[in-house]
Amino acid sequence: SGQVLEALPDSGEMAGPVSGRAVIERAGGPGTTLSGSAGLITIPSPGYKKEHSVGVSFKTSTVKNDMAVGGQIYSVEKDEHLMGIRYNARPNLELSVNNLRYERTSKPLLTGVDTEKDHLAVGMKYTARQDETDFCIGFNFAPMSSKEMNLADIEQIENMRQVYVTMGEKISDNFSGFLNLSSVFTNNQEIDLGNGFTQKINRKDIVMGGVGLEYNLAKGASVFGEAKFGNYRDFDYFKKDSVRHRIHAGARVGTENAQLELIGLNVTDGDPTFVIGGSFGF
Repeated sequence: SGQVLEALPDSGEMAGPVSGRAVIERAGGPGTTLSGSAGLITIPSPGYKKEHSVGVSFKTSTVKNDMAVGGQIYSVEKDEHLMGIRYNARPNLELSVNNLRYERTSKPLLTGVDTEKDHLAVGMKYTARQDETDFCIGFNFAPMSSKEMNLADIEQIENMRQVYVTMGEKISDNFSGFLNLSSVFTNNQEIDLGNGFTQKINRKDIVMGGVGLEYNLAKGASVFGEAKFGNYRDFDYFKKDSVRHRIHAGARVGTENAQLELIGLNVTDGDPTFVIGGSFGF
């Protein structure tokens, strides 16, 4: 595994303490990241929402690409759907549940690629303020077996199993910036090789950083982007290029309680993945 992942947004009324500069508020309320937390695309963002508010969201995408294996070209297609629900137990405490469902098929059949899986992740995010800077800390966790990790794309693992911290600041009335640092982790694994032999694989970690920007075009409309980089030195298939860089971009339009969204993942690769989604707040 080592392909591309995609998926999710949301909404709800902003509320919370204001000291010095106003807490970060964005057009139509924040969307939902691929991990199910309120934020941009993959970067969860600090923010306050009305206590006991609920958000429901959905994202979908289709990825098609070719793989060369043993001198033969295989066509691989992946359909992915994310559905999530967010609940603010307190204005600055967000709980989330995110379900990732994906189906990957190959033509002609390529053993080890075709699969259909569901993964359920739970998350928590806590927002606080230091001087005039808002920040949040949190995690997302999806239980995954060794087999499931071997079948999953690396981006799916990144968004479903991480701890993170994000700092956000309002640069101007319509412009917000974010700095994010996250740590992604796998499990210690044991693979049954048959005939009584097993292979033990130590836990692998990815350290990721990111910069995000969002600009409010008008009331209810915004555009945003992320530059992400990660260190994959624990992964054998990234040994030659252990640092990966990706750029994502998107736009949202709607009201505080209903949004539509279009996202482009890996937009600098020449063949970006497009994700569409919607969200509702209660």
